[in-house]
Amino acid sequence: MAMKEGAIKIAGIGRVRLRLIPTEQELIRAERAKRARGFFLALVEALLIEPPFVREDWVRLPEGELRKIALLIAEANDLLPYFRPKREKPFYNAFRNAWRMKRSSHNEAVFQRAIADWKAHLEEGISAAAEAYERAVGKEQEILASLARAGFVLSPTALAKVASEVDGLEEGTIGATLEAAWSDEELEEIVDGWFDLEPFRRRERIIRDAFSAYLRGEYALAIYGLFPQPEGVMWDFLSCSNPAEAQLEELIGTQNRTFVTVEALIREVLSRLIGEEDLPFYRFVKFIEFADDGSLNRHAVEHGTSIAFGTRQNALRLILFLDFAHFVLGKLQG
Repeated sequence: MAMKEGAIKIAGIGRVRLRLIPTEQELIRAERAKRARGFFLALVEALLIEPPFVREDWVRLPEGELRKIALLIAEANDLLPYFRPKREKPFYNAFRNAWRMKRSSHNEAVFQRAIADWKAHLEEGISAAAEAYERAVGKEQEILASLARAGFVLSPTALAKVASEVDGLEEGTIGATLEAAWSDEELEEIVDGWFDLEPFRRRERIIRDAFSAYLRGEYALAIYGLFPQPEGVMWDFLSCSNPAEAQLEELIGTQNRTFVTVEALIREVLSRLIGEEDLPFYRFVKFIEFADDGSLNRHAVEHGTSIAFGTRQNALRLILFLDFAHFVLGKLQG
């Protein structure tokens, strides 16, 4: 297929004929220019068919003459919605920014389509988990939000055990009530029940070692071992079951995104089942603003900013959250 070409008469140069659609490599090379004018001239140099390009001849031309070429290229590349040079100012910055805005818009559209595809493959499993959770918790669903705000997310079985005791409690007193609700032996039975699922079996030694630390009262060590596990088991599910995962991960890399798929899955699950996607211990905190007051925060703990987190109650939060993750994963896997 013939390349799209255009021709225009430029005072001081004469008839100028050039390709109108640059290649990706030509754009990349032009982007290496430090200044917007250099970007434009580098692109013209790559696209020019005739006359032979001598940059010294072009740089002496009035800016208004070169603007004609910029408009010709912009129209051919669908840049006009983004290319809005002001009449009284040179067009170079506007021209370079138009390419960047078009690319950004295109990348965002591609990324959003990939996310929609990724979510579509998860929808059946998440819907099944949400329906099963709603049936199991019944009228006790009313207390889920207050529990989550206190940092506790419970499986239906765990919720049934404590619902009557925590209903109506202030958020600040929920933790102490839950801490007293389970003996070590009862928690051990809960943990033993997780290893019917492969993602948990893969981590059995780590989980059991972390739980043993909990039983010994070494709560900080238990928390260090348990904190990554909910994301780990969910990642196993994503990487093995979602055919759209690889494409989305590739886009995250090539577009330099901060989007984390397993974090997105957990947020979606929490939103659909609990109605609260922003758990206190998953919130991002700036280190300089973090008060090390014994609260639990993943970012602060795993980067070593927090040292006062090692309490029995915080370890219990993660045990119960893993129990919730076990329930959800069982439904996601069908």
